[in-house]
Amino acid sequence: MDELEFRRRAYADPNQRDDDFLAAIEEADSRADFIQELQAMDRQLEQSLKVPVPEDLAERLLLKQNLTVHRVQKRRHRWQMAAAASVAFAVGLSLAVIKEGPADLGQHALAHVAHEAGYVDTVDERVDLTALNTKLASFGGQFSELPGQIYYANYCDFEGIRSLHVVMGSEQGRVTLFVIPKQSQMSLPAQFADQRYHGIGEDRGQVHLAIVGDKGQPLEPVLKRVEAGYQSL
Repeated sequence: MDELEFRRRAYADPNQRDDDFLAAIEEADSRADFIQELQAMDRQLEQSLKVPVPEDLAERLLLKQNLTVHRVQKRRHRWQMAAAASVAFAVGLSLAVIKEGPADLGQHALAHVAHEAGYVDTVDERVDLTALNTKLASFGGQFSELPGQIYYANYCDFEGIRSLHVVMGSEQGRVTLFVIPKQSQMSLPAQFADQRYHGIGEDRGQVHLAIVGDKGQPLEPVLKRVEAGYQSL
């Protein structure tokens, strides 16, 4: 075995035990010394690689991976939200240009009730007057009384206006009340209806009060009770 081939194999693996390699080592004392130096370097390298592995290394690596995935998803979500907001703005701007005159909150109230009929017709969250007034306080008003039990009370969106959606009982049956902060370019008709529901509206202070019930359900007595119990703060 010539010197070039010997050194190539020695660098590759100084600990190999092939017969021709061992025979080549014995051909010269310098080769034996060279192999010993390489083997010593191998042992030092092996010792340096024997670093204790922390017991929670797997958990740390998994946490790092999850955090990386979370950051990527968060950036993607922000981009998607920004894109959606741009589309929504463009659509809203187009509708604003097309729409003539003030928005009809009566028709919006009818559509809102129809959309949530399957839920609010049977819901009973047993809301007390204190909880209702806590939500209503941001609108600058409160109720001292209502015609009957409060089954549901939560915020809702009315043509981009944060409003209050209330489902309550009365002597005339279960009805829906909307408390809508007043905004320019938006009006609430005194009466409005579709094929299934009808409603009546009244302005009090800084809000519109809209009552919606089934077609033919008497709503005037309910509105009178609501108006009597409403107070501006």
